[in-house]
Amino acid sequence: KLFAWISRAFAGDRQYDNLMLAIAAVFGNLPPNTSPIIMLEKAVSKMSETATIDENGKVEEDAPSGTPYSRMERERNSLGAMGAGQWTGQYYTRPHALLDVTNYTDVTEWVKSLPRGCKRTLKKADAQNFTVTTRPILGNKPAPHSSLAHFKCVAEHEVRVIAQQEPEIFFDALAEAVSRYLGTTRMTGEIREYRDADTGKILAFAHEVRKGRTVRGQWFYATDEASKRYVWFHSVKSLVERAIGDKNIDVADLGPSGTDAFGELKEKYGFKSVEEWTAVADYQGPFRYGEGFEDDDEDDDNADNAEDDDD
Repeated sequence: KLFAWISRAFAGDRQYDNLMLAIAAVFGNLPPNTSPIIMLEKAVSKMSETATIDENGKVEEDAPSGTPYSRMERERNSLGAMGAGQWTGQYYTRPHALLDVTNYTDVTEWVKSLPRGCKRTLKKADAQNFTVTTRPILGNKPAPHSSLAHFKCVAEHEVRVIAQQEPEIFFDALAEAVSRYLGTTRMTGEIREYRDADTGKILAFAHEVRKGRTVRGQWFYATDEASKRYVWFHSVKSLVERAIGDKNIDVADLGPSGTDAFGELKEKYGFKSVEEWTAVADYQGPFRYGEGFEDDDEDDDNADNAEDDDD
């Protein structure tokens, strides 16, 4: 039901932008015929009309249903989350965790530079039974991760990270999950989708964006199961390996850290916390896209023009 509400927000129905009202309607045990309940019923009804239904009559959880933003819109939507305020000189953001990949010729050199415990962890990550698929986020099409299955992944992640420590803020964690899900599905780039090799169930996804001479590990969301299967560590190694192999990339950026402990973990893997991170990570060039990207925008301008409009 919560995803049905979010789907109406995706569709541009502004009355569904209120996330706390959504949580009240779904979890609040409100009387029938009140405005939030009526809105929720309409959202569920609309979703049943537009959703992809499987052979068992259930909503297909993997079917994308997000707003088909153009490439330029997606690039605009990406700037704030990527820290454009700092590289445009508007304001300072939090320090970013950076790795200069020009110091390595291949990923094995990076692995050899790590502490013994990190090497053991990466070895365990490589031994896991999951598949990894790269899915580009295309212009004028729903984001590949704008599905119910991916929303559940984000929700599990946020509730585990936030509410596990403070159970009384469960609904705050859920609201944060909705906000982050809307954010990642509006952006550009690509996702690296992790699924269990036996069941096909989504375990996690890593959202990456390339701009200038930097690749940003923008978001990572994992289910409770994935958190026990070293998926994040696998995603970091993969990011480093592909960054080293890309002649257009000098720096891999894992962004700011929510806690000191997470920042320390990144540093163990060579990602140094840098306050003046824009002096190291070059974001001034255009957005870059890999294989499989199709530009369906006929009259979009260059990405940097979009950036100038946002300043």
